[in-house]
Amino acid sequence: MRSSSSLALQLACGLLMSSILITGGQAQSTLEQQHSAASTRLLQQQRVAKALDSPTRAIAHVLRDEIRRPAEVIAFMHLPEGARVLDLYAADGYYSYLLAAAVGPEGRVFAQNPVATDNLEDVRQMYSLADALDERIEIADLSNVSHVRSDFAALPIEPASLDVILLAQILHDFANNTDASAIALLQSLGTLLKEGGTLIVIDHAGDDDQDNERLHRMPATQAKRLALAAGYSLDGESTLLVNPRDRRRRPVFDPMLARNTDRFLLRFVRSP
Repeated sequence: MRSSSSLALQLACGLLMSSILITGGQAQSTLEQQHSAASTRLLQQQRVAKALDSPTRAIAHVLRDEIRRPAEVIAFMHLPEGARVLDLYAADGYYSYLLAAAVGPEGRVFAQNPVATDNLEDVRQMYSLADALDERIEIADLSNVSHVRSDFAALPIEPASLDVILLAQILHDFANNTDASAIALLQSLGTLLKEGGTLIVIDHAGDDDQDNERLHRMPATQAKRLALAAGYSLDGESTLLVNPRDRRRRPVFDPMLARNTDRFLLRFVRSP
């Protein structure tokens, strides 16, 4: 008959081997996930690089690349393969065009432009930008891009269906109206995100002691505070778009800036 100490030793050895096998399996699974993620990133980078050099891109878009650094910005978004993305106020589709390549043929980009207001200047600008986007979609045969003409608060997109939402240089317009206006927008957008979905904010950096409504700017701290109040948490930030030569006392449309403003780049996740 085996002693109790012998049985205990065998049991301990058995548990150790089980632990090693489980740990090894978990490590293998982690390695496979990392390899898959790396492969996805590489494919996306290749597609975006090809799109950047495509003859179907608008010349006006190409001229913005040095300032906007689109390949690096899209990498910062952490797009899953086949992602569903909303480009809020897409204008003439600078980001929409490249996001169409990034998400792949199985993905979908919703390029939103607002309905025109009663302001004649707004009407001309919005229709001009929207027409340019429609033209680009047709020229480049962007079959995975849907041009959505809709009010910000009534987007025809199913709840919890998006992986990523991009707010490029638009949040300040809401924040400079009222905090409540910006928070309401962010909360409304949050209902469209899947669990674990991300919100990307790019905007013209401003200072707290300036008239940011006149300058069309906002402080990064304000964007973080508003997102937190709307139920998001900060997941990452980048200095990719920082321009220390920008004097933040100038309006973003100042010709001396040539639209090369100091911009912040933030990634948020919807808090559970």
